Amino acid sequence: MTAPSFDLLIRGGHVLDPGSGLDGRLDVGVIDGRIAAIGPDLDVTAARRVIEIRGAGRYVVPGLVDIHTHVAHGATTPGVGMGCCDPDDVGVRSGVTTVVDCGSVGVANIGVFPVHVLPKAATRVVVFANIGSYAHTMPGWSDLASLDDINEAAIASCVQHNPGLVSGIKLRLVGDIVTEVGERIVDLSKKVAREHGVPLMVHIGDLKAADRPRPDRMAEVTRHLLEVLEPGDILTHLCTPNLGGVMDDVDSTFPLLTEARARGVVLDPALGMGNFGYAVAKEQAERGLLPDTISSDVTLGGQKFHSLVECMAKFMAVGYTFRDVVAMTTGRAAAAVGLQDEVGAIAVGRTADLTVLDLVSGDFTFTDTTKARFSGEHGIVPVHTVRAGELVAPGWGTHPWGFLPEGAAR
Repeated sequence: MTAPSFDLLIRGGHVLDPGSGLDGRLDVGVIDGRIAAIGPDLDVTAARRVIEIRGAGRYVVPGLVDIHTHVAHGATTPGVGMGCCDPDDVGVRSGVTTVVDCGSVGVANIGVFPVHVLPKAATRVVVFANIGSYAHTMPGWSDLASLDDINEAAIASCVQHNPGLVSGIKLRLVGDIVTEVGERIVDLSKKVAREHGVPLMVHIGDLKAADRPRPDRMAEVTRHLLEVLEPGDILTHLCTPNLGGVMDDVDSTFPLLTEARARGVVLDPALGMGNFGYAVAKEQAERGLLPDTISSDVTLGGQKFHSLVECMAKFMAVGYTFRDVVAMTTGRAAAAVGLQDEVGAIAVGRTADLTVLDLVSGDFTFTDTTKARFSGEHGIVPVHTVRAGELVAPGWGTHPWGFLPEGAAR
């Protein structure tokens, strides 16, 4: 029997896929953009291109999945709204093969995706529409001035005329309106998502809540949210230190959070520049409240400071293992956005989305939202990205010295 002629053979790497139970030295053969074989010592003579993986700290993992990014590149006006990244800069050139844009735009200008963004992107891009039709997201700003900004008819028209484009709805619980009618906003957003059969992702924690008329209302609205969310919905910014987070009135909130997770609500930290507290994440881990996923919430401004791999390293600094953070950015992340049958696993027949990572030991320093500095013993660097069988070289990284966090690299 003739051995298959691989288009690409990744040879000798430590393959780590927690969801599939792979953890050891294996080769991965790719034909026509799909994984054709996995096993030790695949026939190197039957490969058109071979990548030799060498080094004890180098791993081959499923293509990383970042379920919270902002990549509506060209749909937001520089200096006016939130800056959005080129999807490939924070995607394949950062070791990430799938990104989810989380409400960078509402349905009034979501048309930029099928016309301009998706055709140019090598990275797989999944789109969640902002519940505010004319959303102008920026940290501290509200996407909604009134309930009238949730235009149900416009959202329905967008979904009808763009089949398959809107994979979810995003709500940011931010602004004075949340302290006024937050429960009604949550209920209406959930109604819209349910009508279109897509999950609702909700941002909790308001960076400017202390300046609001009723900051105490933020915790009340978050508790209502936890009662309303359904299986498949996503609570994002789990580890926020801002008012409205799950650590507000923790004795009242934790039972609701536990119940929400038990019925299938996804808990996602989405670190970003403004929604990660190291002390919060540490306390949650000590209480046994572990996130389902890790995501970056990367924006154009944040792109200069962090990436998904650095977010993974931050959670290793909290106390999670490398295996944990790989699981939370591959199979679990894919399942969180309904892509578990397409991405997030290394398996024969699957699209060949793969990431080669270096796990680097050192003395690294990180900074959280509160400007608190904390240390960790590992950095993570993307070495190769394979998207649908095509090899993409990672970029330089988010810091002047590359992808590694501050510390041993300099």
